Amino acid sequence: MNRIQGGVFQQDNARPHTADVTQHTLQSVDMLYWPARSPELSPIEHVWDIIGRQLQPHPQPALTVPVLTDKVQQAWNFIPQTDIRHLLDTMHARLHACIQKSGGYTGY
Repeated sequence: MNRIQGGVFQQDNARPHTADVTQHTLQSVDMLYWPARSPELSPIEHVWDIIGRQLQPHPQPALTVPVLTDKVQQAWNFIPQTDIRHLLDTMHARLHACIQKSGGYTGY
């Protein structure tokens, strides 16, 4: 992580982030501390949610990794670009709402 010049990493105190080994590793890294249980603002997390909702109604679950990979790829390919554009275009509003709510629930 130290190789990323000027990088700042987000820390929300999620369970994996509080492990001793993680805390030791993060000592020399610039951190942006984030309120626990705050809304996920990363657009990719919202994309994964879209994919998950597309996969949920499938009558037969994927039983192997290749089948799951194929289903995820198909779901990814069918995400409308308007949905992706909306996520990017609303980033400023989502950040503002999160700041206004001090990291609490924003509705996004």
